[in-house]
Amino acid sequence: MSASVAIQKPALDIDALVSSISIPPRPTLLTELQAEMAAADPDFDHIARLVASDVALTAAVLRAVNSPFYALSRKATTMTEAISLLGLRQIGALVTGFVLRKAVGGDGANLTRFWDVTTKRSFALSRLARGLRGVDVDVAQTFGLFCDVGIALLMQRFPNYAETLGAANRSKVEAFTEVEQAAHQTDHALIGALMARAWGLPKTVSEAIRAHHDYAVFQDPQAPEVVTRLIGMGLVAELAIQRFAGMNESREWDKGGDAAAGALMLGDADIDEWTEKLVEDFASGLA
Repeated sequence: MSASVAIQKPALDIDALVSSISIPPRPTLLTELQAEMAAADPDFDHIARLVASDVALTAAVLRAVNSPFYALSRKATTMTEAISLLGLRQIGALVTGFVLRKAVGGDGANLTRFWDVTTKRSFALSRLARGLRGVDVDVAQTFGLFCDVGIALLMQRFPNYAETLGAANRSKVEAFTEVEQAAHQTDHALIGALMARAWGLPKTVSEAIRAHHDYAVFQDPQAPEVVTRLIGMGLVAELAIQRFAGMNESREWDKGGDAAAGALMLGDADIDEWTEKLVEDFASGLA
């Protein structure tokens, strides 16, 4: 498998693939929010009004901002206060996460489990980014939200995808995405990267999503450091999620854990310490 982190054009025509998988379009609110955030002098009041135009979104963002995780000195009661207290980029990451879940939708036990894991992963990535540095917290959080979004879309596209997912999770040798490609001629990393690009996310996030099961990336001198750190932190988060679920091993950590630890410059004791911290956070209800 190539170590390149570029989004390669799949064998199928991209337009046909996107149409087949039904990648949801970027919501107008997110497009407008990203445009304002990219301005030389962002208008915080305009951004607050954009978010506040969706009552359910506003309530969800304020609930998250006022959660124990951020431990703010005072509660935010308006979006303007939330932006002032937490910062524009962090609010942007929160908004992106909430509109993502609404856009993808879906129900059933498998997707309930998927969103639970996604929430924990995004939380863990933000914690790791704060502690390990080298990656902006909002970028890490967004990667955590989107890296497996292709799984939710493939569940909705292929009736037998749950069987493929089980086989990929059990595979000791084949890459997760190789199992998916053999069954469906596509994989969740590719679909997730295409969606991230369509939604205007940073290029490094799209690249990390595309390569997050291709552990040769850790030996690729052309791979941006932020990409390898995102993938490495994602593996630590995965290990913590597996341990919280009562599993004593993680197939993905077995395949890429040593290289990930090296990329993050962490020893075995550091990995154990981080996973224990994250498991404690999960148990306390922070994610």
